[in-house]
Amino acid sequence: MSVTDKFISLPNKSPKCTFSLENFPGIGKKIREKLLNYYSNENDALKAIQVGAVGCVPGISFKQALKFAQTYFELTEEVSLIDVLVTPDITEIYDNVIGHIEKYARTNYSKLKLRLYFPLPSHKIQLIKERQQYFYKSIQFVQKHSQNLKERGFSKLLSALDNLKQGEDFPKIRSRIIITDSQKVENFLVEEDIISSIVFEKINFSKITDNLKFFQNYSRNFDVVIYCGDHSEKIPAFSNLITIPSKNMSIETLVPEKIIRIFGFNKNIIQSMIRIVVNLKNLKEEKLINHFLSHFDIKKIRTLKENTSILDEKGEILSKIDSTLDEFRAIADEFSSLVGETESWINDQIQSEIGQRSIQIQGKQILDLIRTDLSIEQVRNYIPVEVDELIEETIHKGLETLCKQLHLGKQDQDLTLNLIPEIIEFPIQLNTQECDVLEKKISARLNTHKYSVMVKIASQLSETYEYLLQLHQILLEFDFFYTIGTFAHQFGLSIPQILEKQYGFFGTNLTNLELKSEKISNQDSKKNDPEPIPITYQLGSCTDSKIPEITPATLCLLTGSNSGGKTMCINTCSQAIILAQMGFPSLGDLKFHPFDELYYYKKSSGQLSAGAFETTLLQFVQLAQSPKLKIVFADELESITEPNAASKVLSGIFSLLLQNPNNFGIFVTHLAELLQTNFTAKQKNSIRIDGIEATGLDKNLHLIVDRNPRFNYVAKSTPELILTRLAKSGSKEQQLFFSTILKLFNH
Repeated sequence: MSVTDKFISLPNKSPKCTFSLENFPGIGKKIREKLLNYYSNENDALKAIQVGAVGCVPGISFKQALKFAQTYFELTEEVSLIDVLVTPDITEIYDNVIGHIEKYARTNYSKLKLRLYFPLPSHKIQLIKERQQYFYKSIQFVQKHSQNLKERGFSKLLSALDNLKQGEDFPKIRSRIIITDSQKVENFLVEEDIISSIVFEKINFSKITDNLKFFQNYSRNFDVVIYCGDHSEKIPAFSNLITIPSKNMSIETLVPEKIIRIFGFNKNIIQSMIRIVVNLKNLKEEKLINHFLSHFDIKKIRTLKENTSILDEKGEILSKIDSTLDEFRAIADEFSSLVGETESWINDQIQSEIGQRSIQIQGKQILDLIRTDLSIEQVRNYIPVEVDELIEETIHKGLETLCKQLHLGKQDQDLTLNLIPEIIEFPIQLNTQECDVLEKKISARLNTHKYSVMVKIASQLSETYEYLLQLHQILLEFDFFYTIGTFAHQFGLSIPQILEKQYGFFGTNLTNLELKSEKISNQDSKKNDPEPIPITYQLGSCTDSKIPEITPATLCLLTGSNSGGKTMCINTCSQAIILAQMGFPSLGDLKFHPFDELYYYKKSSGQLSAGAFETTLLQFVQLAQSPKLKIVFADELESITEPNAASKVLSGIFSLLLQNPNNFGIFVTHLAELLQTNFTAKQKNSIRIDGIEATGLDKNLHLIVDRNPRFNYVAKSTPELILTRLAKSGSKEQQLFFSTILKLFNH
């Protein structure tokens, strides 16, 4: 297999657990057999599974292949999407990010493959860096060559890659039969699913009394009869009976159409693939896409083009490829008209000859002819011998001409004599039943020769079939590469910087994907909307000396007036982190350290029920105490209960979060003033209050740090009953946490 690990940014190291096709999740007996038949050994098959390349194996879809690759990745790396994207809300944001990228994918393969990439935790920094290096090349490539390729209709060529067919709707061939007495042959036909494509019969020579008569019956009922086995000496000679030793059996020798139709049905897509290769080769871009160019075998591609040029889009062999086939095909197409022309010529010739002659009939014969009780046969007795001879001679001349027109060999010339009607009547009509027999013979001759030609063609095509599938896989991988580069180019994304010794993130010029997407759509519709205003945001110890006025903090309270853009701000930050930890280009200029877990809590549509409120509190206790490095985005968490009670609850949550140095968070809140009264001096050093000043309702953001807007909230009732019960149950840590919040209520 020529597809390498470079096509997918998956780990190249040895797996942490032992894999085999036998115990691989989702791979059953049939798929396992397909993989082992296609690849030289199990290790090659597993490597192909790892990089998502088994979609080129006949009978395995690209959707299955990518699912296997995802399973392989999750098991070897011991990480899955739900390990990092913990809450449904953060998963929803991830889905939206994927949705934006999907719009730039030309193939379903690329859309499916995007799901292989999810944010990776901090201990996968090396893998994130490998992905960054790969996608950095995609950005450079698109920036450098996209305009040139756009003018050549490159995107349309890539879109055609979705249409490759592997003969899924192969119709059954009913004019051909395969006969065998070998169990080995039968097993092969079943394993390759040939018996669903062609008539098949198992025989036992010991039960056949007359081989000649037995096979003659098959020869008459089928255009092509194939005996595949090791007793060729028992097979009689018929022009449409072909013997194939079991050692030579293959799809190409038994059902060559399976290979040929694939090339015929895919003629247009193969031409598109060749044009893609030519376009990429002409760019002479060895630096950025050499890992693709190195797999373009020009000799094989040229052979691919030549082989495809002999077929039409239905998989039929074009004219002028084989002169004998053209001849037999033309005769078969014209058979009915040739027979009709022969009948017309015979009748015209008889009428003309008799009209030009004087036929002598005696008087007594005339008197006998006018009797009323004569039958047709009796009347014929009075026709002069010379007339009978004329008719017989004319019929034979006509049939001789027909024999030449049909190009019949000596062994088949007698078939035309059978066309002479048993009872001669004028106008002469050739024997209909014998015409059908002759037409069947003509059809058998055509299909037998066509079969032999197809076997030769299929043998040539099979040599390039595997490369066709590999080339298709390579170009699908290129579409994915091109998709990420195009997406990054359109949205102005760049590769973020990973900080291994600092924690948190620092981003400048971060533009929300929804706002940017809307702007791009409006540009297409020629709307002259203003550019969305990017934001700058910081969390943790990641800083920038160019912006010294931002005070580092592990916990940020983001506040401001309604419709000022607070939700848009945390959405933007979460999008930036998600893209960065996927190893993809991210928003603006971003420095970050990967988090192990990402949380997002959307604003509640109303106050939570007692059960939901309790569940939310317990979730925060668990995540706050977890040793994993995490970031929490929360939008107006206070909406779960009344403002005064919420300020006490949030103060307790923040106090618990700050006890763990691995906790980072941005909380949108309107309760900053109330919350500040509950913070200790030490806590205030780790908390920053960021105010957003709204300049309008156009979703544009202006971030001003360390600014405290005014508030108008009035404290009301508190859910003390729930907190009291929680303070008496659960672990010691939970009891301590809820007891602390209760103390805030008492104060």
